[in-house]
Formats: sequence, structure tokens, C-alpha cells
Amino acid sequence: MKIALDPFMHRHLSLEALPSKVAELGYEWIELSPRGDFLEWFKAPRVFPDRIKSFRKALSDAGVGVATLLPMYRWASNDEEERRAAVKHWKRAIEIAVEMGVDTMNS
Repeated sequence: MKIALDPFMHRHLSLEALPSKVAELGYEWIELSPRGDFLEWFKAPRVFPDRIKSFRKALSDAGVGVATLLPMYRWASNDEEERRAAVKHWKRAIEIAVEMGVDTMNS
């Protein structure tokens, strides 16, 4: 069983600083909810390969893993344009999860 911390209360920290904070608090796993510099609430993911690489290094250095990603998109919206955008963003979020080796996503 993975007991993870959602470090939302530490959103003032950079993405790369989160793993060491999570480890400092006694956790080995992160449950990563939306944040402005990664998988933002209801918007396209703002993460690129270099950022994924630096985050993965920070995770490894701290001995922390990502238990789950929690992207938030309105993929069941009544508004067709919003729904299509959400499906597109979900697909990218899935690619990011694969790139990071994360096998669980929640919404």
C-alpha cells in the first residue's frame, strides 16, 4: 500500500523542491494534484521534457515516488468545445504520466 501526501499546501515551493519536503515530512509517495506549473486546473498541461527530467531527478534524489497524478479536466462537459479540449489535455496528461513512470491517475 502506498500512503501518499498531496503537497497542495506547499504549492509555494517549486515542483523540484516538493520531493525533499515530502521526504522531510516522512512520506515516500506524492499524490500530485493540479498546480500552475505542471498539470494546471482545467488548462493544458504546462510541462515539457526538461521539466519532467528535473522533477524525476528531484524525486530520485529525495527517495520519493509519485503514487498518482490528479489532472482535473471537464471531459464530461456539456460544452463540446470544452469537452474536446479536456480530452486533448487528458491525453497529454496520460503521456506525462507514462514519461514519469506513474501508473495511476485519478480525477
